[in-house]
Amino acid sequence: MVNILISILVAIDVGLGLYLLDVHYIIDILVGLVAGLGVFYILSKRMAAILTGIVEKANKLAMKRNLDGAIDVLKEGYRYRWKHPFVKSQLDAQIGVLYYYKKDYDNAFPYLKKGIATHYIAKGMLAVIYYKKKQYDKMEETFEIAVKAAPKESLIWALYAYCMNKTGKREKAIEIINRGLKKIPGDERLLANLKALQNKRPMKMKAYGELWYQFMLDKMPVIQQQPPKFARHKRRF
Repeated sequence: MVNILISILVAIDVGLGLYLLDVHYIIDILVGLVAGLGVFYILSKRMAAILTGIVEKANKLAMKRNLDGAIDVLKEGYRYRWKHPFVKSQLDAQIGVLYYYKKDYDNAFPYLKKGIATHYIAKGMLAVIYYKKKQYDKMEETFEIAVKAAPKESLIWALYAYCMNKTGKREKAIEIINRGLKKIPGDERLLANLKALQNKRPMKMKAYGELWYQFMLDKMPVIQQQPPKFARHKRRF
């Protein structure tokens, strides 16, 4: 990645410059490292600002129902993929979400699969695709990535349990809800779903509102239909 290379070169140049000035080698190394990390931090902030601009532009188009236009805008961001770590995988995740929202699961799948792990919504959608394909081992593996990325997000635990329950593994679903409650003690939605599962009743997912409906596992009320926003995941730079 270009920004990593620049940061390394700065660290080497600073350290070498101090060495030529006959400064102690330990100081050379420490100052060089600090200089390199400082430059990398600045470059990271700049890249974050650029990607934020791209995402905001795409989000505006998505909110106007122009999902194809939003996807095109996000793909334009690929020109930065060699400049900084995780740029492409972050864009892939968001593109995959939009294809999923279009119900174009064939196109969504590869993008969601390559998407950054911290985008728990994208990983949740990928897991749902595996669920629909009846690839339950892959589904579980992907959900584990999602809950690890967002352990404090009630929705992803509930979605995991919901899909697991639909495969006929109610006890496993109860175990998943209990794991979620250890991370989010007292979460009312998880508690309600735990009680439902224990009493062999359907899970109550409507409490999650728009966040639930974007996974297309239940019919969304027309009045609530809106494209998903991109800001619901942790960015990594």
